[in-house]
Order: sequence, then structure tokens, then C-alpha cells
Amino acid sequence: MKGEQGGDGESYTEGGGYLHHPEVTCAFESDQLKAAVHGLPRQMAAGGSWTSFTMTFTNTTGKPLSEVQPFLLVSSAEDVDRPYWELDTEYRDAKTGKWKTFHDAEPKDLFGSFTVGPRSAITLQLRTRAVKNAKPGAGYALAAGDYCNGDGSCGSAKEAWYDFTILPTGAKPTQPPTGKPGGAHLAATGSSSALPAIALAGGATMAVGAGTVIGVRRRKGMAGTGASDITV
Repeated sequence: MKGEQGGDGESYTEGGGYLHHPEVTCAFESDQLKAAVHGLPRQMAAGGSWTSFTMTFTNTTGKPLSEVQPFLLVSSAEDVDRPYWELDTEYRDAKTGKWKTFHDAEPKDLFGSFTVGPRSAITLQLRTRAVKNAKPGAGYALAAGDYCNGDGSCGSAKEAWYDFTILPTGAKPTQPPTGKPGGAHLAATGSSSALPAIALAGGATMAVGAGTVIGVRRRKGMAGTGASDITV
């Protein structure tokens, strides 16, 4: 949710919409919003079947978070041309029941944005699989989210990383799904509050190699509220 200072002292988003009041500083890596992934497999065989998992956003405060924008990247960490195309990942639209693909989708178009009530949580239904010709090796998921309120307050959740392994075609996974974030990528990327959360739904610009993962957001800011494609 990067904002710039306008000539009249107000802040606005890259897309031109007003983001927050000039006296308010966005709280990056805030504890007010927590992102987590549950049920993601620790191993996936190339060409295997879909595996369902969920992503949750928890409001730890006593006030609503009025506009929450989720982000998720599920990707290979191997040296391939398009790491995030090594896996098919989809989000289930709660209104239509249809699955929406991550490929080249903007987060705001894929998920919409939604309100999370005081000390409440929202759960999103997802599924993923490794494509048939996926390169065996390491993979990861990165979950995060931004929030923006009517009073101008804003911030982002701490990024949650999850590691998994892509197995060769025909191999049988032997490890249970993961429920806790991993920490290896956080140390490798040098994540800090100076860099906003870098999760993306799809269409990310990425460089992967030598333990470095770089993601660049393509969204234009949370200037408006989208559909609430969520389950509670």
C-alpha cells in the first residue's frame, strides 16, 4: 500500500485514489492483521491431483478492518523460466462456487477485498497442484495481506512463508500437510519493515536463485472495495 505525498499534503495511491491522511503512517508488518495458510501439502508430485487448503486472515484488534486485500503466491523455487507456472493454484469464489485461476490475475480481481470484524477471522478456500512437467525440487507459498480503514489507518500483515517439495511424476507424497509457517525464506530475503509484503496472487515478476526470492506487486492500491469472495 505504498502512498505518495501530494502537493496539498494529502496521500494518494499509485492508482490515484486517496489512501490515508497525511498524519497517519501505515503499519507494515503489523500484528493487527495475521495471515496464515492451513493444509498446504509438504510434498506434491508433478502431474498429481488437486490438494485443497485454506488461507485465513485474523483481525486481532477490537475494531473492524474495513478493507482487507489478500495476497498469495505459490511457486517453485527452482531455476525455471516461470516459477509460479510450475503449479496450478485456484481460489473458490464463495458466491458462484467456481474456481478462479491465479495465472496472470491481479489480487483485487481474484479475491476482491473484504471487511474482517473485531477479533474475527475470514477463511478463503483454495487448491493447488504441480503441473505435469514441473521440475522436481523446492517450492514455497507466501501469504500476506493489506488493510485500509475509513479513518485513514492502514497497514500490512507479516508475511507467512511455507516450504514444500515438488516430487517427480508418479512419486507418492509421504509427509502430512503443513500447518506452521517456515522461516528459511524470511532469513534469505532479509525481509524487513522497509519493504512492504511482497506476496502476489499471480503474474508476479520474480527472480529466484541462490536462496533469493524477489516479488514485486502489480496491484495499484486499494482505492475501492471489491467483492467479498469469502467464507466465514
